[in-house]
Amino acid sequence: MTSPGEGTKPLTDARAPLHSRVSDELGLSEAEVAARIRDGLTNVEPANGDGDWAIVRRNVVSFFNVVLAVLILALLFTGEFRDGLLVGAVVIANVALATVQEIVATRRLRALRALTAPRATVLRDGVEREIEASEVVLDDVLVLRRGDQVIADGAIRSGSVEVDEALLTGESASVRRQTGDELRAGVFCVAGECRYRADRVGAEAYALRLTSEARDLVRRPSPLLQRFERLLRAILIATGLLATILFIQFNVENRGFAESLKATTATVTTVVPVGLLLGITVVTAVGALRVSRSGAIVHDLNTVEALNYVDVIAFDKTGTLTSNRLVLNGVHWSPGHESDADWLRAFAAATAGESGTSTALAEGLGAPPPGLDAIDGVPFSSDRRWSATLIEQRAAYPRRRAFVLGAPETVLAASADAGEVAAAYSSASRSGLRGVVIAEAPELPDPARPLPTLVPLALITFRDELRGEVREAFDLMEQLTITPKVISGDHPETVAALLGQLGIAVDGAVSGVDLERLDDEDFDHVVERTTVFGRISPALKRRILDSLVRQGHYVAMVGDGANDVLALRAADVAVAMASGAAIARGVAGIVLLNDSFTALIRGTREATFILGNTERLAKLFVAKSVYAYVLIFATNLLGLEFPFLPRQGSVFSTLSLGIPALLVAFSAPPPRTPRKILTRIVRFALPAGIAVGVCTMALQFTVEGLLGRSVEEARTLVSLTLTVVGLAFFVQVVGLEDATLRVPWRPIATAIAAATLGAILVALVRTTTTREFFGFTNVSTIGWASVVFASVAALVIQHLLSRHWRDLLRIISGQWRETGPQRGRTS
Repeated sequence: MTSPGEGTKPLTDARAPLHSRVSDELGLSEAEVAARIRDGLTNVEPANGDGDWAIVRRNVVSFFNVVLAVLILALLFTGEFRDGLLVGAVVIANVALATVQEIVATRRLRALRALTAPRATVLRDGVEREIEASEVVLDDVLVLRRGDQVIADGAIRSGSVEVDEALLTGESASVRRQTGDELRAGVFCVAGECRYRADRVGAEAYALRLTSEARDLVRRPSPLLQRFERLLRAILIATGLLATILFIQFNVENRGFAESLKATTATVTTVVPVGLLLGITVVTAVGALRVSRSGAIVHDLNTVEALNYVDVIAFDKTGTLTSNRLVLNGVHWSPGHESDADWLRAFAAATAGESGTSTALAEGLGAPPPGLDAIDGVPFSSDRRWSATLIEQRAAYPRRRAFVLGAPETVLAASADAGEVAAAYSSASRSGLRGVVIAEAPELPDPARPLPTLVPLALITFRDELRGEVREAFDLMEQLTITPKVISGDHPETVAALLGQLGIAVDGAVSGVDLERLDDEDFDHVVERTTVFGRISPALKRRILDSLVRQGHYVAMVGDGANDVLALRAADVAVAMASGAAIARGVAGIVLLNDSFTALIRGTREATFILGNTERLAKLFVAKSVYAYVLIFATNLLGLEFPFLPRQGSVFSTLSLGIPALLVAFSAPPPRTPRKILTRIVRFALPAGIAVGVCTMALQFTVEGLLGRSVEEARTLVSLTLTVVGLAFFVQVVGLEDATLRVPWRPIATAIAAATLGAILVALVRTTTTREFFGFTNVSTIGWASVVFASVAALVIQHLLSRHWRDLLRIISGQWRETGPQRGRTS
């Protein structure tokens, strides 16, 4: 089997002899199928998403991991085996846990995505069988019935069908296809049955060739991840400079290469929030599963966090507001023809299944009385735009009547005295209804000749069946302050009328023809204030999205066809329908199971999980970076030894950050969507980090500088204090923030987890083997008391600084603020 998007060959004249030998009655044999699979002639569409090895490579091969690997190897070669092995073990465990969690979550998402994969009925060895669309090969003979999707390009070999090509053209009107006509992948059969041959499969299908750039996966980095990457980049640069200075200083002071290397390694592993991005990845993967439970299957993990920023959702009418099904609205009889209702029922029963219109008519009118039978007819043609049926009444006095059903423009043009019906059609069109006209002909019309003079009997109106959930979706969008933009290929008045049926207010409706006449400034103005856009081409649809983004909106686009691809690629969040074209699903970050638009809005609410738990993680990790900088600068300024060894840093990092980060990733998110998330992170991390740094610096200065105790004892007490305060921060951020008396279990569970980790710390220090391995000293009662005192002092100072954190930030950075325009709902 070839990889997605590779090995698929176009049909050429050289293949014609083989092609002609395939029987339309038997289809391919198993041997012929196997040969085509070996040749790569399969219907595999371009892949979207990472495989397991791609996830492993992304998490393992990173700049920071490479730097750590070099430092760890240097420690091992200089004889510092305990520091090298422990730091390596912690880093490997950290990366492994995050990688495994992401792989597990991604595999679950893949299983959910399989639910959205289309299936096809194929004829092989003369037997029909249902298979996955990806298992179809070139020259397969496929059976197409009502409700099926065409999954490969090819000509109809026998039969005739009516297909909905809205996925390719944007027009919701169905068209008739007969033997010899071309079918294209992505369209749906709405009536009839046929057999067609897969002449072009995979990447050679029209929908995938339509926009070749869409074969490339669109990576959309989320706003929060971009900000954290910039933050980590700045921290890495500052840490690199600091580590270099420390390394030079230690060598100048003749402290030895090994001691310099240990100090450098401790600096890098402590200052850089190594587990933050990995933790965010796990949180995002878990959040994607939560969103997928709403029916919005996630393909790109970054898309989940981005949902929090969406303030405009653009979508089409067909398949979103409507269910792609017509419903009979009413029959408007010409005066004196109401008695022909039974003849109309007989006509509908005779033509039921020929088209979506005839099916809706038959279902709406019900069965005709006995004695009325169709004896001849002319099938519907998209070129003629009418069908005809000859009906006989079996009674004492037999009677035959010929009827024509077709588009009003066609039937009324051949009718005498069409004023009443024409007026009714004009009114129905303004109301967003579709209409056909039933008329009587003197005899069954000849399809090769113009229609004879007709007598119009009635206008039959239909409406698109609205999805029952749409009203709920619009209510949810209003609650989330999301603005809807309906972009359709249909007439704007038709779309506006549909929204009116739902009781949804429309702020203007505009046609694509009018939009194209505007200059950029007027275009932006109209796009901003208009809800409904009709008769929109694919290029104009993208221009509308570009305008919204340019005006500061964060935009999600919901599409289902090849005509939506340009707009999907331009959107911040691309969403496709599960029943949509493969090319649309290929560029989408989210696919809606069961084509449920409401699932997307529900998923947007679930996406708050990402921001809430990411904020918690960031508070803990950034606070660690702040106090590490304070400690390193202060101890060097005071001429003290480095405050901890790399293996000791691994202990308090694992107990106060590594394990709590995993608990945060799977904990329930905050009840409210966090706003100004970076501000909230700085408001916590800056006072917390400075408070811990000051107190542990004072503790080390007192023990090592004033009391003249050993550096080993000072490092032990500093490490214990950092762990205890880190666990207190964990309880504070995860257990106490946003806690209520109605849900007391979270503070209690967090306190129990922190106490358990604290007990592990005590056991490490009190056990001789582990104490010696980590370089700790035996801690006396006075030592434990000093740790408790320093920890309490740090928490008190943190509380005091938190009340004046803005002033503190201005003192440190001069004038701090977030730069660059922020788009969307959450900043």
